[in-house]
Amino acid sequence: MAYKVVVTPGARKQIEEAVTYYMEHASKKVALSFLPQKKSVSEILKIRYFQIFYLNFGGRMMEKFPYMVFYTIDEDWHVIIIKTVFHTSQHPGKYPTK
Repeated sequence: MAYKVVVTPGARKQIEEAVTYYMEHASKKVALSFLPQKKSVSEILKIRYFQIFYLNFGGRMMEKFPYMVFYTIDEDWHVIIIKTVFHTSQHPGKYPTK
């Protein structure tokens, strides 16, 4: 059965903040290229069990940006839940906890 991807409101806000940052500090082209980083998500769909980074969170680096996508998997419902999109320069103490 195929897995569905759900992005939490918190992760969606982090994505919006990153796009805004790149719009203001880089260019519109760079900012818009942040959005289709679907390769990270599609790789999670193919290989659901990347390294477990913290508690039960899997993590996958984005290819062209210094961000990590943290996610959990609900095997019963076949759902991958994107919990946070974390800038890698932040302190690991800010990793997601739930």
